[in-house]
Amino acid sequence: MGEDWELNHVGMTIGNRNATLRHFQSIGVGVSVGPQPLLPHEPGEGSLTFYQTLEGDPITNTYTTGGAHTFNDGESQIGDCQLECYPMRPGPGMFLSEYLARKGPGINHICFNTPSVEADTEFFLRKGCALMFNALVNGKTVENYLDTRTHGDLMISLRPPATDWEKAWKANNQAHPLVNSWRFLGVGIGVKDLAATVTYYADIGFPEATEAVSDAEIGSVCQSVAVGPLTFDFFTATSDTSVYAASLGLRGDGVNDISFAVADLVYETARMQENGVVCLGTSADGRSSYFDTRGEGNIMLRLVQA
Repeated sequence: MGEDWELNHVGMTIGNRNATLRHFQSIGVGVSVGPQPLLPHEPGEGSLTFYQTLEGDPITNTYTTGGAHTFNDGESQIGDCQLECYPMRPGPGMFLSEYLARKGPGINHICFNTPSVEADTEFFLRKGCALMFNALVNGKTVENYLDTRTHGDLMISLRPPATDWEKAWKANNQAHPLVNSWRFLGVGIGVKDLAATVTYYADIGFPEATEAVSDAEIGSVCQSVAVGPLTFDFFTATSDTSVYAASLGLRGDGVNDISFAVADLVYETARMQENGVVCLGTSADGRSSYFDTRGEGNIMLRLVQA
């Protein structure tokens, strides 16, 4: 599963979109590039089926496509990663609002483009992963959210292959002179039961896992799983001072950090510190460092020496 996937975006639910976009740009991490472009105009009927709560029965709304649009999201371009900053209000209405109410701001899904969106969706459904969100335009899938939260509390969403207009928009964003030349590696996910998490991901189609690695400096044990073009690093804390301990205590399982490969970790560390970002720790091998970028969005940054 996932061998032919491409990353579309990393989805973050927040309360204040503009504050989050300003935050990442002000500390030299991400550049605000505006909302995602709309799908090409296609007259007809659209359909949204979604869960109003994280556990419950879905509802369906239909609408006429085309006409005026309201932009809600804002994108922060971080290296070659598009971070979707989607503002919600805590409370009833849609399952992402419940995410915000329960856990506060943070990353709750990662979206991939796949040439076989319907077949991949059926695969997850057969594995017992509910379809939490289904967007259609004239009967064609625009995006599906699959409930892969059992361990790690992170959803996977699927879209059909990106078209030329979306590829051109992304290429233009990455060419922005303020965008860092960082390469997105994946996410660090704090989990309470590492063995069960790795087993779960193998059961839903991602069996390629590394051996467990302990790091006394970070206070963690980690196993990594390949999910499409990304690496999901699953960490469990081994000390109260671990960079993962606070997140696990406050929010339970969930994405703790986003990681990027950099050409010169020493240079990037100095630059981050000049921008007022605190380095929270460095791995025992000296090849990765954690930075406290949690002021908005509640996500740390992990930079890894390429």
